Amino acid sequence: MNWRILILPLCYLLLLQGQNSYAQNIDIYQDVFTIPTIDPVVERFEGAVTVPGVEAYIDKLQKSEYSKVIEALAAYKSDQQLSDWMYYQVVRRTANYLSPKARNYNDYTLLKWLLMRQTGYDVRLAVIDNKLLFYTRSDDEVYDIPYFDLDQKRYVCLNRHDFGAIPFASQELLSVPMPRSGQVLASFSYKIAQLPEFTEDNFTNRFLDFTFRGKEYHFNIRVNNALDTLFANYPVVNYEAYFNIPMSKTTYNTLMPELKHAVAEMSRQDGVAYLMEFARNAFAYESDLDAIGKEQRNAPELTLLRDKSDCDDRVALLYFFIKEIYDLPMVVVQYPSHVLLGVSLDGVKGFEIPYKDRQYIVVDPTPQSVPLKVGEIGKKYRKQVYEIAYAYKP
Repeated sequence: MNWRILILPLCYLLLLQGQNSYAQNIDIYQDVFTIPTIDPVVERFEGAVTVPGVEAYIDKLQKSEYSKVIEALAAYKSDQQLSDWMYYQVVRRTANYLSPKARNYNDYTLLKWLLMRQTGYDVRLAVIDNKLLFYTRSDDEVYDIPYFDLDQKRYVCLNRHDFGAIPFASQELLSVPMPRSGQVLASFSYKIAQLPEFTEDNFTNRFLDFTFRGKEYHFNIRVNNALDTLFANYPVVNYEAYFNIPMSKTTYNTLMPELKHAVAEMSRQDGVAYLMEFARNAFAYESDLDAIGKEQRNAPELTLLRDKSDCDDRVALLYFFIKEIYDLPMVVVQYPSHVLLGVSLDGVKGFEIPYKDRQYIVVDPTPQSVPLKVGEIGKKYRKQVYEIAYAYKP
């Protein structure tokens, strides 16, 4: 008997038994998700990525025994009231545990498709240049990822970041036919109404300081490092979606009470000026083009977390501050190469932006060649054409 040949399969079986002898915890958030124990249920996807091959494999997946995992995911999402983006991060990690991305990328992607579809999302697969692309239907405005339209529905790519060049211009994108679903499938939204609770070990101290009217102000806040990973592949969405992403509770509680206390005795105009100086001078400036070579929009908390930021990041942070403290009507004023904020400040004089029977005073939190006050605008923008990219009304 050839013992060498026998040992390898035996070791493989022991490995599988060990893998399934305990449940795996996905501990992104404070309340962990436990992947139920399951047996290996279907052989891994191997070979070339073709439409017939993928279609045949997803038929096997549909009949596999991942039901316990799917039921657990659906219950976890409901219990935690997770937004679609935060839920997708749990799905990604669950799929990576069950079929590691580094070992078999296509199998990992197919498993993500199964978990998302069986928990109620309208997701699809497509093939181009031997690459397996993963799409979801979305009604949101998303600007920097590929999409296709089918039956008057838009599908955006969830895994574009995993590939280098994709020859969309020279090769045809082939959509994989989808099996019928026994449930109504939902679109995927990038809007985030609330963040889940995070464990304390995700937070570190961040020291911020700036000067306002000759006085130095110092802040020691707790920032959530988990957000850097969770938002690493978050696309460019419209201003309404990313301006209104909330802060982690810990970060909020270490910053906002201090800001509210600082402006409590100030007039509204002075309070807005104070918040503007915080957003302008507590961080170094760097454009997205210089930093990463393309546009990127940061949620307010990510601006607090990172060392450098650009104009729209600062506007998002200032918008968040003013909304939380004063809850004033605001507009996002977008120029070809700049963004600033318009704030409804009764009785304050300055450069005004008219919009729907209301006048908004300009507030620019981005460093300029001269320090601008509330109501002042850079000379180059005084006669430039702009658009109102987003309007907030309390």
